Amino acid sequence: MITKNQALTADNLHYTGRHDCTVHIGPRGGKRVNITAVRRSGKTQTWKTRPEDFKMPVKFGLYESSYATHENANDWHTLEDCPIQEGN
Repeated sequence: MITKNQALTADNLHYTGRHDCTVHIGPRGGKRVNITAVRRSGKTQTWKTRPEDFKMPVKFGLYESSYATHENANDWHTLEDCPIQEGN
C-alpha cells in the first residue's frame, strides 16, 4: 500500500491489482519474476480541501497508462516495499 507521501516522492511502483509480485523457480533452477512495474508520468495531484486524497499518473508498457489514487492505494507498493526483494 502506498501513502500520500510516497506518491509525492516515488518514481517507480509495482502494481498488484492483476497479480502479486512473485518469483517462480523452474525444475532446472531458472528464475522467472512476475512483476508489473510502472513509472511516474507526471506530477501527483493533491487538493487543499481533501488533504489525504492524491492522484498520481503512471505509465506501463508501450501504450498503457493509469492513476495511482487514494482509492486504489492497496494495489500499489514501492520498490523498497516489494515482498520478493527481501528474498534476493
